[in-house]
Amino acid sequence: MNQELSSLHLSEKETKKLLFDKGQEALQLDAKILPLRNRVVDLEEEAKGMKAKMAKLEERATQQEVQLGCVEGELAQQAVTFKKTGAELIKDTADAYGAGFEDALAQVACVHPELDTSPFAMSKRVVDGQLAPRIQLT
Repeated sequence: MNQELSSLHLSEKETKKLLFDKGQEALQLDAKILPLRNRVVDLEEEAKGMKAKMAKLEERATQQEVQLGCVEGELAQQAVTFKKTGAELIKDTADAYGAGFEDALAQVACVHPELDTSPFAMSKRVVDGQLAPRIQLT
């Protein structure tokens, strides 16, 4: 029985030492795990920040696409207006030229009523001292 007690006592010492060694090992592993856990927390926080930033960028991109659509629409409208304005300017210039020509003929007829102005026309020009038809470009 003494031998059994002695054996149990020895076994208890070995078990306590083994338990102590395992505890030390666990503490060492915890010391290694703690920085890794902290790094995971930091990365999770960084990921949240990136997701928020990405959402803002996506929203901004959507707003810029809408704005671009508006600008394109305005540009198309301005192009139409420019073409109309150009055509109106050409018509107004031609009308003013015609009205000026008619006014000049009226002035000549007023000062020289005996002069026949019927051969004169905007569609003619002087070539070698003679009235000649103006070439029409179409």
